[in-house]
Amino acid sequence: MKSGYEKMLAGEPYESPDWDIIARQAAAQEKLEEFNALPMGDHGRRMPMLKEMLGKIGDGTMVLGRITFEFGKHIELGRNGLINMDCMFLDGAKVTTGDDTIVAPRVMFITATHDPAFERRVWRHPETGAAQGGYTTNKPISIGSRVWIGAGAIILPGVTVGDNSVIGAGSVVTKSIPAGVVAVGNPCRVIRENV
Repeated sequence: MKSGYEKMLAGEPYESPDWDIIARQAAAQEKLEEFNALPMGDHGRRMPMLKEMLGKIGDGTMVLGRITFEFGKHIELGRNGLINMDCMFLDGAKVTTGDDTIVAPRVMFITATHDPAFERRVWRHPETGAAQGGYTTNKPISIGSRVWIGAGAIILPGVTVGDNSVIGAGSVVTKSIPAGVVAVGNPCRVIRENV
């Protein structure tokens, strides 16, 4: 029988709260709090910590200021990229960025989702029938190379953004965006080719 964590990584619904998952998140948060307390310019201490906490960080990639994540090890960042201040990664599934990708401040990568139907979203105590929590599913997010994601954009579960695309500031990306375009809005839509 799979644990909740194994179901989460497999993209299957799992019951939450799941205390094993919460314990893993809490352990990651201890290291993250230490990282976020360091001065932004202290690359001598920040980079080794990022290499330890994240699944992958490519050479030349910088993370400026504070970041937030659930686990860290499900985040894989390409080479020569930039993650700007106050970005959030709900990384219950893998979040990847390609090379030379720039992520502006306060961008959110949200891999978690819930079924909109109450009966499939909530689980009940087997004896009392009382609502005890919910079912969560995580879907990976993949951002291509040479992508620019504008400030405050929200990237939702299962989204892929193709190479050489631009996501406008404040956009809510609910569906995948092809390569080589500029896309903006809520919901985010392609407005033109990126030439």
